[in-house]
Amino acid sequence: MSLIPAEQLKQIFSVEAKFYQAELANEKILMRREAHIRRNGVFATRADAVIVMINPSNCEQAGKTEKSLRDAKCVSTKPNPTQYQLMNLMERQGWNLVKLVNLSDICEGNMGKFKVIESQFNNSGVAHSLFQEGNVVEREALLGSADHLIFAWGSSTVAKRLAAEFGLFRNGQAESPYEHAIAWVAAENGFPRHPKPATVADRLIWLDQMGFLLQ
Repeated sequence: MSLIPAEQLKQIFSVEAKFYQAELANEKILMRREAHIRRNGVFATRADAVIVMINPSNCEQAGKTEKSLRDAKCVSTKPNPTQYQLMNLMERQGWNLVKLVNLSDICEGNMGKFKVIESQFNNSGVAHSLFQEGNVVEREALLGSADHLIFAWGSSTVAKRLAAEFGLFRNGQAESPYEHAIAWVAAENGFPRHPKPATVADRLIWLDQMGFLLQ
């Protein structure tokens, strides 16, 4: 089975997300709390899966970015390559709605810059993650809003540190209370593989492995 081209996937699925702004030292930082991939023409109230990755990277939103998380509403976004890969998974599984959350809400694809911004959040005491203290009610509601919970944040040093810090994943095992989470764990480092590896062949292998785990 081959990958479905992006142009075809855009006819089948749409992406929306909740963006907001955080202010640090008079600088506004773009944040994203969650994203949804929806099958066009299908109204789904319960997600088929919640997928946890490292951070939203660089984002392009088509609507207004609210000043606070409290006021954030879903707006249309331009799909990125990782989301196209997840659309391929949705087609294979026959899913209609997937929610994406991240170890951090910070929209920054450069990990060097990400670490600088994250340190500013930590030094100021401002939360940047659904998985930090104070977000328990929202976190449990969101992670419990789907039939499947998939860990897929990869094995970067930042991802390893955040996953351990938030008590999500150690030694290749999901930490309580997320024993039901599934992941294709890399044997060489014990952390969940990211959905979009570098080569097309490896992306197909990831899809095959996830299909096996989801049986």
